Amino acid sequence: MRKKNKKVFIIPLTIIAIVLIIVGIFVVTNNKKYEYKLLEISDEQIQYYKLQQNGKYGVIDKEGNLIIEAKYNSVDIPNPTMPIFIVSDDGKNFIALDSNGSKKYEQYDNVEAISINLIASNVPYEKSVLKYKQDGLYGIIDLEGNKITENIYDSITNIDYKEGNLKVEKNGKFGVINIKGTTIIEPEYDTIISDGYYDEEEKYENAGFVLRIKTDDGYRFGYANRKGKIILETLYNEISRITELEGKDVYLIVSNNGRYGLIKNGKEIIKSEYTDINFDKNNNLLIVKKDKTYGAINIEGDNIIPIDYDNIIVGGKHIEAQKGEEIIIFDAEGKKLDTDIISYNKVNDNYAIIINKDNKYNIVDSNNNKKLRETYTYIEHLEDNYFIVTKNGETGIIDSDGKIIVELKYSAMQKIDKTNVIQAIDIATNRTDIIDENMNIHEGLENAYISKRDEYIKLYSENDVRYYDLTGKEKTYKQLYPNNQIYAVKNNGKWGLANSSGNIIVPCEFDMVTEQNVNVAGVKKDGKWQIVNLDGKLTSNKQYTISWLDVMFLNSYYKTNSQAGIIVYSGE
Repeated sequence: MRKKNKKVFIIPLTIIAIVLIIVGIFVVTNNKKYEYKLLEISDEQIQYYKLQQNGKYGVIDKEGNLIIEAKYNSVDIPNPTMPIFIVSDDGKNFIALDSNGSKKYEQYDNVEAISINLIASNVPYEKSVLKYKQDGLYGIIDLEGNKITENIYDSITNIDYKEGNLKVEKNGKFGVINIKGTTIIEPEYDTIISDGYYDEEEKYENAGFVLRIKTDDGYRFGYANRKGKIILETLYNEISRITELEGKDVYLIVSNNGRYGLIKNGKEIIKSEYTDINFDKNNNLLIVKKDKTYGAINIEGDNIIPIDYDNIIVGGKHIEAQKGEEIIIFDAEGKKLDTDIISYNKVNDNYAIIINKDNKYNIVDSNNNKKLRETYTYIEHLEDNYFIVTKNGETGIIDSDGKIIVELKYSAMQKIDKTNVIQAIDIATNRTDIIDENMNIHEGLENAYISKRDEYIKLYSENDVRYYDLTGKEKTYKQLYPNNQIYAVKNNGKWGLANSSGNIIVPCEFDMVTEQNVNVAGVKKDGKWQIVNLDGKLTSNKQYTISWLDVMFLNSYYKTNSQAGIIVYSGE
């Protein structure tokens, strides 16, 4: 009997183990359906560019060689690291060509690139899939021509702010698939949009979907998460996600019959009884209006400021509540404060910027001691203990003790994106100066423009140019690109070109020149540009009139203003 009982005990454990393994395999396999890798292509990786000539389009490669003659009404390059070019003469019928001009994917009636919208990208297309048309219906293929889905859709388009997801149409209804072909949402809705959620690490990957249907009583909205799970049925007049709140929790402001509430992960936190709700990202508070009075509720649903005020104005960590002539200042927890400070913005562990009732700015330390004897009409934190300040219309930089680091003589200052370098415009001369990360001023150029590249900053005007590294230190172009064969040089206000040994090969008699790009450079005189080779010789007698300042040549072509983020060259 003991043996028999032992067997009865072992068999269920074995079955449970098998079941757990099967469930685990299912979960892993199921999750993989939703996982996909978005390609990121840097400017340096681009192999092919769009060419425009006489109103028609073609393709050149990164050396400036003509790949596809400019004879089409449109050309799309979905992945410019690969020789796949989608061309059309009428905007309706599309074919794919390779670098030899031969047709690709001939087994399909039509093949198109899928544009992505409202996402900053140097390649505004889905980069790993195309849509094809067969027998009047659409599906998607990879760039090798392999089918990802069958041709079962009436239309396929990108979803704004949701690269890697595609809106598909069947019988007048819309759903969502991803670029692996996984059905995220069945085509059952009148329209579907992304909720717009974004974080630095995973970009738009965790954005969900707002769903809409049309009923006899008008439009109704619902919500699905990124995997298509329906969180809210289509019962609401409005739905919007609080995209400023990062993390896995999804907070949705919803409306029913003109009244607003808050739902967290499908659970009602605040009942739909307010005439308006606005989110304050400084304090993670909801400023609510009920009929004609205002108050504040936190995202857990607790009422921290009574809904009893004529108006509420948020100033950082301080909240100004107005009722008649009375003004009460609350902190972010709803505690009344005895202070004349209407705005308190903590900028780091050591300092905060405050504004008093007279709209004067100051800096306080962690113990709320005022740091500045002098008040300013504007203060903005720069970094560490440095602040941009404005007084009497003039702007400069001070430290936390009020010491002037950069004289207040500029009309505007702005940090250059993803650097600690500042561009500053001088009031008197309209000169743009560069202030490096150590607060040293580098005198710049008048009537100048800024262009930030991956490895350097370019400051340029109609007849001059300067280069800086990403710390703001001035550099020569030779220091940035030591392997070039020729470089721009300036003498007595005129420009020429020298070889890598410093010998002049193009005399300094031009109004402006460009730096070397592959095997050519440009020279400008009397408003006309020409192209020279690496020996300094003109490649032809052709002259170009170019209205913009940041000029670049590639072989016999010049770079035009980009189209929707795409670099386009022209030979006209």
